[in-house]
Amino acid sequence: MKKLLKLALAFTACAAALCLTAAAVEPLSPVKVWGTVSPWDGEGIFLKNSDTSTSLNEVVVHLGDAPVVDAVTGLPMEKDSIKEGDTLYAWVGPAMTLSLPPQASAIVAVGNVPADAAAPEYYQVSNTIVKPAGEKEIQVPILGGETLVVPEDVKINPWLTRQIVTVDDLVPGTQILVWKDAEGKAEQIIVFAYSYEGYLNMTVASRGESLACVNGTFDGNTPQFYCKGVDTAVMVPVRAVAEAAGYDVRWDKELGAVVSRNGETVLSAKPGAEVIQTPNGEAGISAPCMIEKGVTYLPAEDFAHWLNLFLVK
Repeated sequence: MKKLLKLALAFTACAAALCLTAAAVEPLSPVKVWGTVSPWDGEGIFLKNSDTSTSLNEVVVHLGDAPVVDAVTGLPMEKDSIKEGDTLYAWVGPAMTLSLPPQASAIVAVGNVPADAAAPEYYQVSNTIVKPAGEKEIQVPILGGETLVVPEDVKINPWLTRQIVTVDDLVPGTQILVWKDAEGKAEQIIVFAYSYEGYLNMTVASRGESLACVNGTFDGNTPQFYCKGVDTAVMVPVRAVAEAAGYDVRWDKELGAVVSRNGETVLSAKPGAEVIQTPNGEAGISAPCMIEKGVTYLPAEDFAHWLNLFLVK
C-alpha cells in the first residue's frame, strides 16, 4: 500500500506541475479546497472543514513550490509559519489520489485570512480581453466560463518581481489571484509569472473555415492562418504557427517538418504519421499529420501543447 501511495502521489505532483508550467491539451480548472489545518502524521497539510456535502471537506495538500500568499498583505508567507488551527485556502490540480483523505498538489495557497473577510480567488485568463471605448470596467474571461469584472483603476501587481504590470498583461493563460469588493468586482490583483511561450488563438470564419493566430486577435493587426478541419481535429499550419511563436522550422527528407528553438529540436512530424517524434520519444496525436499544397499541418491542441502555447478556443 505504501508503494501504491507513493506512485499515486508522484502522478498527482506531475499532473499539478503540468497545470502550472505547460499548456495542457485541454485546460482544466483547478479545484478549490479549504479548511482548518488539522493533526496529521503523514507529509503535507491536512485540511478539514464543516461542509459535509462535499467529498473534499477533508483533504491533504502538498504545497511543494507553490506560492503561499498572505491574504492581508498580498506578500509571501513562510510555509513553516502555517500551524495547526490556522485556516488555509488552496487551489490544487484536478488530479488527486484515491486515498482517504484524498491528496493533491497545490497550485497556489492563501493563508492568514481574517475571520470577517473573504479569501482572494485564484483564476486563469481564458481568452483575449475586449475593452469597449469609454467603458470604466473591463470584462476578463476566465477558465471555467466565468467573467471577472475589473475596474480600470484596479490595484495590480506582479508576484515577486518589480516589473510594471497592467490589465493589458492579462493575456490568455495568465494566472492571477484576485481580491474582490462587496459587489464582486476586482479591487486588487496579483499576476503570477507567465508560464507559457504565448497563446494560440482559434476562431471560425464566416465560411465555416477555421482561422488561427499567435499572440493576438483577429482585428487585422496579427497575421492569420487558415486551418484544415478533419473528423477528429482542427489542423494548423506547422511552419506559420511555429515561426509566429518564435520557433524555427526546417524540412528533412527522413523526419519531415522539424521544429526547433535555439538549435534544440522540439518535435518532428512526417505527413501521414499518427505520432510525432520528440526528444523523449514518440508521442501520439489526435489526427495524422497531413500535407496539402506543400503545407504541413498538425492538430491544433497537440501542436499547442508541444510548443507550450495556451490554446484559446
